Amino acid sequence: MMSSYKARVTENRAGETIFKAGGSSSLSAGRLLILVVLVSLFVRQASAYDPFRELATNLIKDLPAEGVNIGVGNFAYENTALLSPFSSLLRDELEVALSETGKLKVVTRDRLADLQIEGEFQSKNILEPGTGVDKVSIKGVEGIVRGRFYVTGAKVTVFAELAWLEGGDIKKTRVELPAAEVKAKVWPDMQEAAAKNVSHYIVPQNMEESLASIEDLAGERLAKIPKDFDVEISTTDGRRAYPAGENVSFRVRSAKECHIAVLCHQNDGTSVVLFPNRFNTNTLIPANKVIDVPGTHKHGFEIEIGPPFGSDVVEVIACSHATELHQSLSKHAAKVTSYHFQTRGMIVKGIDDALTNPLLGSGAPILWSQDSVVVSTFPRP
Repeated sequence: MMSSYKARVTENRAGETIFKAGGSSSLSAGRLLILVVLVSLFVRQASAYDPFRELATNLIKDLPAEGVNIGVGNFAYENTALLSPFSSLLRDELEVALSETGKLKVVTRDRLADLQIEGEFQSKNILEPGTGVDKVSIKGVEGIVRGRFYVTGAKVTVFAELAWLEGGDIKKTRVELPAAEVKAKVWPDMQEAAAKNVSHYIVPQNMEESLASIEDLAGERLAKIPKDFDVEISTTDGRRAYPAGENVSFRVRSAKECHIAVLCHQNDGTSVVLFPNRFNTNTLIPANKVIDVPGTHKHGFEIEIGPPFGSDVVEVIACSHATELHQSLSKHAAKVTSYHFQTRGMIVKGIDDALTNPLLGSGAPILWSQDSVVVSTFPRP
């Protein structure tokens, strides 16, 4: 809207200048009129270009039917799982552009999150680019738009794909945007943007630290825990990118009754225990019931986005029995008034100790599972 408004002002000013010049120019009135029309058309065409509309139009070319339900997933930075302020902007703009085509019904992200959690433990990753769709189905959703973006010099290239679910085709397209235009959209106040040097806001925050943290967790920790039954964790609103000051909460669901712990591994190397907490020290959850974390709206116990900005790994560790790890976290949660921090070394040791005894006294096996989601945060533009 801002660029359209400026374009109209430019057009009016251009018209006034031309007509004023007409009083002293030797050009005929007819030629002046033609010049006015040409300038007006040029300005209108320039202001009418919308890269998000171009993406949407290309994706729905040769659409087999109208009125189909589409969800918009995530746009990750290059070949990573990291998101940025531009990721959020791109998702929002594409939802609008796809709706305006009149050929699609865009499922809101909140509704899409609800539909995913109602499914059969198979659709959480469908919002991520490149995820297979052969066996995925979400009630009331026929396709998902998602993609990646790359920054090269003065250009931002967006690759988008429309993945038709249940084994359908994947249609791909791309569009290039000037980096300056992207920065203007991410931070509309250009004077403030220049003062804050926000060119890096196109890419994820603290990218190197975040990637190193994720790689360290994947190699040292996440691969250790068996996946004996289905468990999943996701954000309640289906997003993975949040600006400072917003609140975030998580949903956990397990196919089996189990004990859980929810940890946020921050990109600065610290880990925060989100569950159990002071308001809920019982780590046992029933099968196939959605549990919200933190699970309370009491003042001071929300999860509010703040520094260190970057991408964190939020993990659920599930076990069929209350291990020493779950018991110690529960006891500690009862003593603190807010979330508490643990070093990753202590958590790894607790898991290692719990995994050394795979059988109960009765000889029954101890079953484990684990899931995680990457959440990216950034200062508010």
